[in-house]
Amino acid sequence: MQNLVRRFTPEIRILIGCYAALLLIAVLLLPLRIEEILQLIASRQHSVWGFLAWMAKPPGSAPLSYLVQFPFVFALGVSRLGARLPSLLFGLGCCYLFLRLAKSIPLRRPYLALAVFLLLPVQYEAATQGRPFEQALCLLLVATLMFVRLIRAPTLKWSIWYAALLTLCLYTTRYSYLPAIGYLLFLFAFVNRSHERRAIWFALPATAAPALLFVPYYLWARWQVNSTWLSPPLPPDTPSSIYLQALRGLAGGGITGYVLSTILLLGLLAGVWGLFRSTPNRPGAPAALPKNIAIFCLFGGAVSTISVVLVVDLWNRYPFHATQVLWAMPGIVVSGFAALERLTRAAPGRPRTSMRPFWAIGAAALVLLLCVFEDAQYAATVREDLRTETALIPPLLKGDSCVVFVSEGLSPALFLTFQPNLGPRVCGNFFHGRAVLASHAYVTPFQQEDAESFFRGLNFTEISRMRAGGGQIVIMETAENPAQPTLR
Repeated sequence: MQNLVRRFTPEIRILIGCYAALLLIAVLLLPLRIEEILQLIASRQHSVWGFLAWMAKPPGSAPLSYLVQFPFVFALGVSRLGARLPSLLFGLGCCYLFLRLAKSIPLRRPYLALAVFLLLPVQYEAATQGRPFEQALCLLLVATLMFVRLIRAPTLKWSIWYAALLTLCLYTTRYSYLPAIGYLLFLFAFVNRSHERRAIWFALPATAAPALLFVPYYLWARWQVNSTWLSPPLPPDTPSSIYLQALRGLAGGGITGYVLSTILLLGLLAGVWGLFRSTPNRPGAPAALPKNIAIFCLFGGAVSTISVVLVVDLWNRYPFHATQVLWAMPGIVVSGFAALERLTRAAPGRPRTSMRPFWAIGAAALVLLLCVFEDAQYAATVREDLRTETALIPPLLKGDSCVVFVSEGLSPALFLTFQPNLGPRVCGNFFHGRAVLASHAYVTPFQQEDAESFFRGLNFTEISRMRAGGGQIVIMETAENPAQPTLR
């Protein structure tokens, strides 16, 4: 315990405090997104079986984040803080764990690497959303620290810890397991060395066991997946190529996303290129060997994550989502800063007045600037606000009127999360003078037109329409219906 307290030096405490304040701004200001609400609904089930059944509904589900989030929602209610506090706490844990990882590699500028990692747009978003991603990243960072210890001191103890943490990663979100595949495969590059060969014998079963332990849940959940599960629509300017989607979405969006993603990927490649230039097996460089092996394996984790995600998305024709490759970010940042170290190091035969250190510092500063810009845009942009939209519906339900939640499926559950009293006002039949059509942000234009044309076929006429919270509310009445308050 005293050792843990000593590790939390004053500068680490200040850093964590500042980062907590930065996360709290987005946690409290940004409305809950639909994907967050869908996870929250599990905590509102009235039975244990209902809770467990809801966990299995999302495609690619994993149960652990629901279990962690439940006590927070139970204590704080359906609120932004209740949904997001676990992610915020895990985000602070990631702050400390990544610093430990950077120092254990070791990197020369661990605090600068930490600043880049914490401000990466995909990391900042994950730490401020009530989703499982930050929890999985925190567990992955602990697992990565265990892996580094395992390859430097191969023992059964570290192997068991590593396997246990990878199992928790799988049970939090499945893709967070992907870096472990790269860690192991790239460790095989050093199989000709007796020490690393011994490490492989411990790492191999520790990597395979979690996948086997996940099979029972997978077999139980695969038949309960909801085929109508809601997914966010793609922005209108999304490129059709999955590779361009990945390049833009890896670190934000728009032009800055392309630039930042390109810099990060170049840093990743430069890091491993530097390892090959200063090959660890070269005589005279034994001290660099453990560091180079760790960086090479982290590079492998980033490669395996990005590669598997792109292959799966291409095969299934899924759009790319940055949260799928969040697990590659530790490897990308570590490799990039390893490349910067080599760039700033005085090369043999070069004067110490070389401009290379300034280029390295400029590259790091540019990355930080782009990250801050993307994070500020994210914190200032409200795309979905279902609570606000739902609050507009009850005043419109006067007299002979009912509400329709467009697209049916999971839509009623979303709105009823904030206004349970709307349940009795849902249209059970269409013998009403007024119908209020409520659509959330994920309703497609086709679904919206299909609902409106259905009511037009029943002799309903549009009276008023308004957009709110990323969705819209349409009031339709029959000719016989007396005048009612409408939206202006």
